[in-house]
Amino acid sequence: MARKKAATPDAPKPNDNWQIKTEMQINGRNVSKGTELKVKGQRGRFRFIKYVVTETGHEWIDAIGGPKGAEQWRSFHLEDVRTVHVKNQTISNLAKEYKQKQKDKKNGL
Repeated sequence: MARKKAATPDAPKPNDNWQIKTEMQINGRNVSKGTELKVKGQRGRFRFIKYVVTETGHEWIDAIGGPKGAEQWRSFHLEDVRTVHVKNQTISNLAKEYKQKQKDKKNGL
């Protein structure tokens, strides 16, 4: 017979007080989920996911990207963002744009 899991107390978790935003400004440009960024010292482009601030004041951004074929989930300090790109070039972002255009074209007819 399998063991029952012990009941966990409803105590606050370490990240319950974190502020998480999916839209912000970096280097004077508006950034939302999926916006492509270039990061100092890193190869490839990264797609913005979220901005996190802890209760102690630590802050970072989470992004997915890197060299083609080796994309990873990474976290960076805001100072490390070098460029906020206007045009999307990663394969996944281009695919999303194409699907949206096809959907708009179909709904327009």
